[in-house]
Amino acid sequence: MRSGCVFFRISRALGLLMATLALATTAASAAECAPASAAAEEKLQSIVSDLKARLSISMPVVVAIVPTDPLIMSVKPPDGPKDPFLLSVDAAFLDQLTDDELEAAIAHELGHLWVFTHHPFLQTEELANQVAMRVVSRESLERVFGKVWARGGTKGDLNRFLGSTAAGSTAAGLAPAAESR
Repeated sequence: MRSGCVFFRISRALGLLMATLALATTAASAAECAPASAAAEEKLQSIVSDLKARLSISMPVVVAIVPTDPLIMSVKPPDGPKDPFLLSVDAAFLDQLTDDELEAAIAHELGHLWVFTHHPFLQTEELANQVAMRVVSRESLERVFGKVWARGGTKGDLNRFLGSTAAGSTAAGLAPAAESR
């Protein structure tokens, strides 16, 4: 019986050692990833703050980089009256975007927020893009939609999403006048 107790103690000690090593490895991996993720979220938050000011949006928005977002990038309304909007960004998609495409994608999401707070019953992709094009170029939005559609294996109609280049904007009167860079 005594040998069984020794085996149990050794097994338990090995189990504890393995669990400790696993936790240490996980903590080290998290520590290595956390600064990069925190820096990326700070960069996104800075872009959000800049675009909010240029679009005259006063509502608070918090950015979160997530492992997966089925919508790729999305803005979620607050849960409560004092909570911020949440801008969720799919980490893999984030890695595919150039700086101007990232700014265009965020401007698009903030366009949804602007529409939600001003004309909640008119929520459309085209209207969100019309608001976004107050501060970013149509070309950068075209590249973003190209990447979104490539990721989903689909192809959309740019004129439907961005408006016709020949016709005037149907949503121009709804968007705030903002400075372009």
